Amino acid sequence: MLRILLKKWIFVFITIIFSLLIGLKTSIEFFHFFFWFLVSAVAISIAWITAEYFGIRMLVTRNLPLKVEEDDFVEIEATIRNKSFLPVFNFILEDHLTFAAPQERKKRFLLEYLGPRSKLNLKYRHLCPRRGRYEIGPFSVYLFDPWGLFFFKKTFFLYSELFVYPRTFRIPKFPALTKGTAPWFGIDTAHVSGDEHEFFGIREYKPGDPIKRIHWLSTARKNKLIVKQFQRQVFFRATIIFNLNKDNNFGIGKESVAEYTIKIAASVAKYLIEKNVSVEIIAHIGEMAHIPFNKGEEHLEDILRALTIAQPESRVSTGELFQEFSDYIPNDSSLIVIMLDQDWEFLSAMLSLKAKNISLIPLVLLASSFMHTDGEEKIARFPQAKLPEGFDFAPIFFARGDNLEHDFLK
Repeated sequence: MLRILLKKWIFVFITIIFSLLIGLKTSIEFFHFFFWFLVSAVAISIAWITAEYFGIRMLVTRNLPLKVEEDDFVEIEATIRNKSFLPVFNFILEDHLTFAAPQERKKRFLLEYLGPRSKLNLKYRHLCPRRGRYEIGPFSVYLFDPWGLFFFKKTFFLYSELFVYPRTFRIPKFPALTKGTAPWFGIDTAHVSGDEHEFFGIREYKPGDPIKRIHWLSTARKNKLIVKQFQRQVFFRATIIFNLNKDNNFGIGKESVAEYTIKIAASVAKYLIEKNVSVEIIAHIGEMAHIPFNKGEEHLEDILRALTIAQPESRVSTGELFQEFSDYIPNDSSLIVIMLDQDWEFLSAMLSLKAKNISLIPLVLLASSFMHTDGEEKIARFPQAKLPEGFDFAPIFFARGDNLEHDFLK
């Protein structure tokens, strides 16, 4: 912006010098005419910009979704209103897109005209390359004089919150959860909601059965009260545990250990919740993050939002994290640990959970595949240590550059 104005002022200065030289060679009247013409143009510009500064009243609003996934486009709609009786010519509207790459964060529109008491709607979209929580804004409006010699800037401190969730992938095959609980056995029809139960059949009404369980169609056919009965389903719980250690965050940008860990954790949580499994998150991301057991779409939203803002700032090891929280992992459940192969030694300690009837599912990132610079060939070295006995499932290994969806098929 300043460069353009500087070029214009240089052009005006050169024009004055040339007019002076021409006036000296011809007649001074020509110079006077040209000089006063430029003075008049500048005076008009100053008067114009002053009238805009004190007379123009604008209102700017922005609408956008609250959340998107990384590598998706966010659709933004901005509305600029002129609430004054003066028209606005040749102005620039600028929005600050903090989620974009540094060189693309200023989105500008050159607008030719905005009439008095009118508005303009602008729609634009931009790629969201990285997960995170962002505050988009502020808006800036640049108003110019007719010749473009002067301008003033109005800033509208309007901010919009945007969550860019980690991108999840489809999990075609996941180890079957075998550790679950059945709070009661057999058939029961009293004081149960049916939300966690499977329809089993019908039977004759007994005193104490809730009215809402009456099967009205069968009652009409048999001419006596018939109720529905349900069988309790096995209730599965899974704890996902991981650690975003700062010193072990090998790789660069989205091709780093932390980003792969978060993507895997988000995808596994989504898969399990869609399978009606109760999920808990235990993680260390510079501070302790604990999301207790729950199910449903709202719980998944809580998990994804926590993973969106997670950063590799931890200074503790996976072993220390496990040792701190192992006593709180409930009996008859599953533990899904996302870890580096450098933490292989901690697997033996985790097998102590079998005494509580807890199954262990290790998801292992190969550190060597992330230890490279651009242009070097990826090297994935599988752990040489023998797998301890007592595992319910063999570890699933992941390397940088893998199709993570296919890794779950191995």
